[in-house]
Amino acid sequence: MSVLVVGAVNRDLVIRVPRIAAPGETVIAGGSGGGAGGKGGNQAVAVARLGGRCALVARVGADFDPATLPGVDAARVRRDATEPTGLAVVLVDDAGENAITVVPGANARLTPADIGPLDGPGVVLASLEVPLEAVAEAARRARAAGRVFVLNPAPARALPAGLLALVDVLVPNQHELAGLGPPAALLDAGVGAVVVTMGGAGCRIHRRTGTLDVPGYRVAALDTTGAGDAFCGALAWALDAGRPLDDAVRLAAAAGALATRAVGARAALPTAAEIAALMSQSCATAPPAGHPAERSATLEA
Repeated sequence: MSVLVVGAVNRDLVIRVPRIAAPGETVIAGGSGGGAGGKGGNQAVAVARLGGRCALVARVGADFDPATLPGVDAARVRRDATEPTGLAVVLVDDAGENAITVVPGANARLTPADIGPLDGPGVVLASLEVPLEAVAEAARRARAAGRVFVLNPAPARALPAGLLALVDVLVPNQHELAGLGPPAALLDAGVGAVVVTMGGAGCRIHRRTGTLDVPGYRVAALDTTGAGDAFCGALAWALDAGRPLDDAVRLAAAAGALATRAVGARAALPTAAEIAALMSQSCATAPPAGHPAERSATLEA
């Protein structure tokens, strides 16, 4: 069993601001830093941090450092001769919320041919920071190989009916869902299940048989960047391990919450032991009293 992630690899420039600027407004930053990012890279490292076998399909530039993918099989990460590695500028405010602008770079040159063969059981996890043609090819190959196909439709865009029919689990946040249509319509289009992440409220599983609400976990959140990637990576890892969807979503919710404990997309990606410890506590457990970021962790990122 293994997880194959198809998605973007970026260099992140993280800028701390007191608040996200309004249009036309200038805000003085409190500091900046860098790190590795991209939804594909983040999700793959999340799986590896949990102890899962994970390979990544991606395109990077000559400036890529393979050390930024610890524990990930990077044999299908191709270096592009014409474009640099993608760049994400991440603004993080004092409440831990973020706004992200991405320059795709080499990510935009990922092709269907880059997906390569798939064999054996497992999970394929994809997101939309790479060309839709490559994602659709990953979905087709996953279905042919009998693998579970999980799609994180971020950033949001319209999805063709042919792709939706190949999705076993669709994982949008509330903003992305608004652009895709109601869960009932997505299920009618052939999606197996729709898991909607809802910030501090947790998430909701939509299936043809009904819905199930999964509450969120309260932590001392510093930065929500990458929380959604931690959620998706943990979900893929749990499904690959044979967990039922309901259990996998509960585990993923804990992973997403824990990922908000530090600044940066990967700084607080949790281990399996950390997730187990959080899940053993009540979902309503409050963070330390007086913590400056005392709030429910969001999974919107």
